[in-house]
Amino acid sequence: MMIKFKKLRSYKKPYFVLLRLVCCSFIFPHCSPENESPIKEPPPPPAVTVPFPEAMYVQNGCAACHGMVGNGRGTRSHLLSNSRVPNFQDKSTYIYGSTKEAIAKTIKNGIPGTYMKAYAHMRKQEIDAVAEYIQKMQR
Repeated sequence: MMIKFKKLRSYKKPYFVLLRLVCCSFIFPHCSPENESPIKEPPPPPAVTVPFPEAMYVQNGCAACHGMVGNGRGTRSHLLSNSRVPNFQDKSTYIYGSTKEAIAKTIKNGIPGTYMKAYAHMRKQEIDAVAEYIQKMQR
């Protein structure tokens, strides 16, 4: 028993190759290197430098209760409606005094019986920076 193969006509083979090339060029037109354009990424945003005292004031959550300008109208002050949030701009609202040393001591130890918690985890340099920043808010 012998298997017979049909002889392919030689004139059809070049047409199939040409047909494949044409079809591939329509299906994958973006694969051509001359059509490639480099994708440009947007430039990074400009760096913003925040002074260390202000950064510590915001990072440790002081602005949430006392506000960015120290007026006692922070984003959380409405939650503390039954309590008086000190206005740093008014020296009469300070319980333990408005000097840099008194403010630093208040930050470190907190005020018992109020929402002002102790920030004993902060370094002395950080506490002093926040105290100085708060003192500059006074009028």
